[in-house]
Amino acid sequence: MEKLIRNDWSRKSGEPFFRARILHHDIHPEGLDVDRIRFCESGSLALEDKVGHLISMLRGMGRLYLNGDHKQPLNMPARVHAYIPPGSECVLEAEPETEFICISSPSSSQARGKKLVLRDETYLAACASESQSLRWILTPQYLSRRIFLHHDQTLLSKAGNPISLFHTTMFDVSGLPQNEEGESVFKMSYNSRTEVNFCYDVKGIARVRMAQHPYHSSKQIWNPWLTLDGDSTYHLNEAAGGPEEECILDVETQTPTTWRNKHEVVILEGYVSLFCLFDPAPIGIEQHQPGEYTDYEPLSQVIKTKSYEIFSNEITRYDEMLDALSMAKATNKLQALKGTHVWTLYLQGRKAQAAIENRLINSLASEGNGRERVLARWLTCCDSNH
Repeated sequence: MEKLIRNDWSRKSGEPFFRARILHHDIHPEGLDVDRIRFCESGSLALEDKVGHLISMLRGMGRLYLNGDHKQPLNMPARVHAYIPPGSECVLEAEPETEFICISSPSSSQARGKKLVLRDETYLAACASESQSLRWILTPQYLSRRIFLHHDQTLLSKAGNPISLFHTTMFDVSGLPQNEEGESVFKMSYNSRTEVNFCYDVKGIARVRMAQHPYHSSKQIWNPWLTLDGDSTYHLNEAAGGPEEECILDVETQTPTTWRNKHEVVILEGYVSLFCLFDPAPIGIEQHQPGEYTDYEPLSQVIKTKSYEIFSNEITRYDEMLDALSMAKATNKLQALKGTHVWTLYLQGRKAQAAIENRLINSLASEGNGRERVLARWLTCCDSNH
């Protein structure tokens, strides 16, 4: 199974778009189909109504026509995302140069959600409570926009796990700690999940490399660097129970742990924007430490914690705001919600997110490594980068 997938674009006679098939449900471990669609002229695409779909708009403008209660089209510009449940007769009309990713279940059995969900990143960026960002996570390494999380009712993988979808931008590595070879890199090892990374906007020089088995905490042997561009997907496809999964005994806890999907990413003089599909979906708020091989803790270790209980209670309130304002904007009814409790919560969340980011920037500035300058353009005050 390929670790790096290059888009192979094709166009059928009479269709107004090109299509690149990236994942196949009968081949890849997540058990989902993924297409990237690029319109070369105005036109429409009808989606299969017997399965569930996730749509993420990359560029341009689309209009989503659905049956049932949504007689008027939903406006779908870039950075708007939708879950469309089975049974929905759905047509997406698009202008030239519109592009989106479509993630589909092979059958209705892998469609967990029964209702339409619309998410606009404008309101995703306002999901923050006091000192905690809930869906718009800015770190010294990346900006992660958590569109669909574990508790959201969308798609399941073939293993029956809720999947998640993040819109992530990884930054230039300048000022980050170095690996054993003296290079500043992102270090990651997803030991309890697979991850598919659909790159669509790459500036500068970007590369990824995968560790060779067996894994080591030092003197690791690596496969060659692979170049990333806007037409590439790198797939961390070492699945649970697969031949590449390593099982070791933790010396301190004497419990077995697994190692898989260890990799490094380097980005020079630019950034990489991509969509991350996780199976199973991460939950809660993970802690990433620059210089360490970061991971998302297994579901079983997080879901019973007090911190996750607090997170769940907080995010429920903000999900109401996020969904209500996203739908109102898509149907040109946003003005009617100004002054309501969801609008007040939006303003509070936006203010809290700005305060969290300011504290991070000030902390990085005090370290003297220049990371605050790398992050500056990705602050929530810079609306064009949302």
